[in-house]
Amino acid sequence: MREAYKAQLDDTSYELQEIRKWINADKNKFDSKTRYLVSYSVVKASGTLEVVFKRIIYDYLTFGVGDKTATYIEKMILDSSYNPSTGKISQLLQNISSEWKIQFDTEVKSSGQKDKNNSLVQLRNDFAHGEAINVSIDTVITYYDASIEILEI
Repeated sequence: MREAYKAQLDDTSYELQEIRKWINADKNKFDSKTRYLVSYSVVKASGTLEVVFKRIIYDYLTFGVGDKTATYIEKMILDSSYNPSTGKISQLLQNISSEWKIQFDTEVKSSGQKDKNNSLVQLRNDFAHGEAINVSIDTVITYYDASIEILEI
């Protein structure tokens, strides 16, 4: 993973921590803005993961290829919508290499982080379809940290 992507993940982690500090301040726990900040945190966390995931795959597949191939891969990977769920990652890896998929699935299973990653993606999907997010900022951060571990796999 490139340093720029690690920095992007770290920036989002920092932002989530700052939101947690604001929410956990005594005067803000029951502020009406809290639910909006938690919803924003879900979208920000999931969106960051999606962008980084797609960039990692794109960078690997386009290393040393011609411009036309890179453009095609850009349209197929970067310009498409991929929720960063373990199932979508696994599916994309299967399209590249069945060995990569098997290795990814095995390591994800042993990590114990799969459900947390998929829960974050599900929260984003729920919010996108008009449902309220009913988890705490601490839960969002836990899911995000688990999802970073999935990306590292």
